Amino acid sequence: MRFSVRVRTMTLAIVAVCLASCSVATDPVVPEVIPDSVVGAAVPALDPEGIPGAIPVVMNTDGTAAVRAHWVYLNGAEPYNDHVDARLLGILDQHAGGRYNPSVPDTGKPSMANGLKLNDEVILAGGPMLGTRLTRSTTVNGSTTTISVTTEYTDLSTGTVFGGSALVSAEGVETIRKLLVEAEQPNGQHPEAPAGPVSTTAGSSDAAPSQPATEEPLPADLLLGGAAFNPSGELVIPFTADPVSGVAFTTPHVVHVSARAAAPLLSDAGRQMQQLAGTGQPLTARTPAAAGQEHINCDLLPCAALTYDDGPNTQTTRLLGILAKHSIHATFFQQGVSVASFPAIAAAVAAAGHSIGNHTMNHPYLTKLSAAAITAEVQGASATILQASGQAPTFLRPPYGASNALVKNTVGMPMINWSVDSLDWLSRDKNAFIPTVLNLVRPGAVILQHDIHATTVDGQDQLITALQEKGYHLVTVPQLFHGIELQKGHGYFCRGTEYPCTPGR
Repeated sequence: MRFSVRVRTMTLAIVAVCLASCSVATDPVVPEVIPDSVVGAAVPALDPEGIPGAIPVVMNTDGTAAVRAHWVYLNGAEPYNDHVDARLLGILDQHAGGRYNPSVPDTGKPSMANGLKLNDEVILAGGPMLGTRLTRSTTVNGSTTTISVTTEYTDLSTGTVFGGSALVSAEGVETIRKLLVEAEQPNGQHPEAPAGPVSTTAGSSDAAPSQPATEEPLPADLLLGGAAFNPSGELVIPFTADPVSGVAFTTPHVVHVSARAAAPLLSDAGRQMQQLAGTGQPLTARTPAAAGQEHINCDLLPCAALTYDDGPNTQTTRLLGILAKHSIHATFFQQGVSVASFPAIAAAVAAAGHSIGNHTMNHPYLTKLSAAAITAEVQGASATILQASGQAPTFLRPPYGASNALVKNTVGMPMINWSVDSLDWLSRDKNAFIPTVLNLVRPGAVILQHDIHATTVDGQDQLITALQEKGYHLVTVPQLFHGIELQKGHGYFCRGTEYPCTPGR
């Protein structure tokens, strides 16, 4: 009897399991269908701090051609940096309605009611390739409208640059257009054309032409000009106008095309960028520029060069600490006799990345000397500076700024004068010379001071802070005049279009 009860219990359990199994079998699981394209978010920008050699730059200007801009230079990648400069200057020239000249904001505040906004971000950094996304917007009465979103991919090993549209093969463009429409407008409806002109500059061109809506499909360079890949391999496409009608949107739309759907539509370049986006491969190492020689374009940014005459001496050591605190580099016009007295300090100036210029051996009026004496003064100082610091001066500051035809024909190197005389040697008072500098400084200025005076060094922390708060990028003389071929015997006072400055382009 006990045995039969057990059998019955086991039998019921088996029946229950069978019934449960049959119930599951009659309700099959339907796999989730992954759409080929969906509306999504833009590819996130990379943090510049995680990119070796990245130099973030911020520019704010006011006036009739106000600009707020952000971009990234890459230390040691000069072809890329030069391309960034040329691209931005082209946009800014157009915005200014002529030649753009750098300026600083009137208020020093980043807010802007009317003007142009440029945000150039890194979205890919792997192997030899750097991918960037430039978002261009206009602000009118505080309201911002995006004009274009464009991507560019630079092969840092060759300097080759291509835009987002190059990621897709010519045969794949129309399929991509259909996928964009399916993701955004499943019913196939498209916006009506407005009566006035609309901007459709989502492509690789930096121009911003306005054109009437003609109910024509966007060309490939505009349709795919902002294309990029996310780490999942999806092709992410931002666009600012309807793909079919060409009618402008008020804000950018972003569609993700699945990696599976995108695969047969990609070009060779597209497959390469898709792979790099997904692997997390580090950026190939480059040889960076030496400290104090990093890339900057003073036709684009408001620069000023701090220069110090007559040293080195014990005050110079204190000044080096202040410059290091602010992470800036300056130019020291050194006298040969001072270098001979303080060779270790001259060496420290060079080791810190500062630029050293020739200020003659004994600081005479060169205009009162013979050709032979001029040569002795200049060559003697150069030899002394080279021996102490390892840096051979390539430019001269004539004492007192004194020059004539004989001096010009004899010195054998460019002569760097100044556009802002602090008169620090005269006042010996930072409360006098700092306002003088701040009142006279303009973009492209060369500022004259003397590192032999304790009172001058006393004021440098305050002066540097004030100049940077105004929006100035403080640079060395070589950085200030970069791109300008300095001629032997010629005098240079500042960079810019106003007399007596030298234009850079």
